[in-house]
Amino acid sequence: MIKLSVLDQVPRSSETTNEIALKETADLAQAAESMGYFRYWVAEHHDLQGLLSPSPEILLAYIGAKTNSIRLGAGAILLPHYAPFKVAESFHMLANLFPGRIDLGLGRSPGGSAEAAEALSGNFIERIHTMDERMTELMHFLKRDFPEGHKYASLQAVPLPYEQPAVYMLGTSKKSAALAAKHNLQYVYGHFMDDQNGQDVIAHYRKRANQATKPIVCVFVLCAESNEKARQLYRSVRLWQTANQQRRRMAAIPTEAETAYFLTQLNEEDRAAVMNVPSTAIVGDKQHVKERLDAIANSLHVDELMVLTHAPELSDRLHSYRLLAEIYPQLVSL
Repeated sequence: MIKLSVLDQVPRSSETTNEIALKETADLAQAAESMGYFRYWVAEHHDLQGLLSPSPEILLAYIGAKTNSIRLGAGAILLPHYAPFKVAESFHMLANLFPGRIDLGLGRSPGGSAEAAEALSGNFIERIHTMDERMTELMHFLKRDFPEGHKYASLQAVPLPYEQPAVYMLGTSKKSAALAAKHNLQYVYGHFMDDQNGQDVIAHYRKRANQATKPIVCVFVLCAESNEKARQLYRSVRLWQTANQQRRRMAAIPTEAETAYFLTQLNEEDRAAVMNVPSTAIVGDKQHVKERLDAIANSLHVDELMVLTHAPELSDRLHSYRLLAEIYPQLVSL
C-alpha cells in the first residue's frame, strides 16, 4: 500500500489575497485529513514570489488547531539559519500542543535569494559548513542527552513534551543523505527538484542507515480528469515558475484566463518553455499519474509519497489530491 502525505509550499493564486491563501492551508489540511493522508508538511521559503511560508512553525500551530489526527511537520526548517536551541523550543511547543502528531523536517538549503539568506543569518556558506554540528546539538536538545560536563547539559528546551517530535532530513544530494544516516534520521528525497539522481542518493542513504528505515519521496503531482485538462492547469504554474526563474517576479499563480492572455504576449521561445512539462512534474489523468508514481515507488523501493501540488485555484489542488486518494485509497481515521 502506498501511503500519501502532503507538502504545502503555500502558493497564492492571483484571485486570492495573502490572508485568504494562508487560511486555505487549513482548508487543504482538513480535506487531506478527511481523505486519509498521513502527514501534512509546510515548507520554508523566503522572498519567493507567490510562496507564503517563511515561518512554518507558526502556520503549523494554526493548522493544528483546525485538524485532529493528521501528522504535522515542517518540510523543512532550514537549520543553517537558526540556533538549534530555538528550533528545539519551537517544536517542543508544538509537540505539547499536538501530542503525537509533530514532525520536524530539516533542510540545508538557503530557501531563497542570496540577499534573503544574508538578511536572515549572515554568511550562509559558512553556516552550512556547520550543519553536522548544528544537527548534533539539536538532537541533544531534543533527546536531553548532552554529556555530563557539557555547557548545555543542564539547559532544557522547555516546555518538554511527553512525546518528542519525529525528526527527518530532506534533500536531493549524497551530502544530505549521509547526514540523515549519520544522525539516524528518516530521509525525504525531493524528486520534484531532481528526478535524475534519486536511485544513487537513496542507495547512498540505505548503505549507511538502519536498513529498517524507509525513505520518503516527495513528488510534484497535478492530476485532473484528462491529460489535456491537467496540462492546461499546469500552464499557469509553469508560467509563474518560468517568470520567477527569469527574475520577472510574478507575485502569484495566474488563472487559466490570465495565462492564456500572457501566452499571447510571449515570444516563441518563452511560450515553448511555458508549454513544456518538466520531467520532475507529474501532470495528467489518473492513469498517467498512477503509471508514473508506481514506477517511482517501485524503482526507489518506497511506500510513502509526499505530494506537492500547485494549481491556479485551491479547488484544482483539492481535486488533484482527491483523485490521488482514489488511485491509492488511504485508511481514514474516524
